[in-house]
Amino acid sequence: MNYGYQKDEFEQECNTCGAKFKVNVPGQIGHEESEEYFCPECLCMYKTRASNTPTVTLISGRTDGKTFKCKSPYED
Repeated sequence: MNYGYQKDEFEQECNTCGAKFKVNVPGQIGHEESEEYFCPECLCMYKTRASNTPTVTLISGRTDGKTFKCKSPYED
């Protein structure tokens, strides 16, 4: 049987707004693909190899003084 595990956990600073957040990356042998995760403040998209969508926890808010959100790659 193949069980999932925590592949990685790291802190990241958003390149767009400066927010800091923690990313928990799930893993499962044979089931890892490119998965998207988003900055919780500006919704800027990032990618990593994982078995499912990583969970993101905000550590500190944006530092750029702006309020815009990144455009979703799924919107026209």
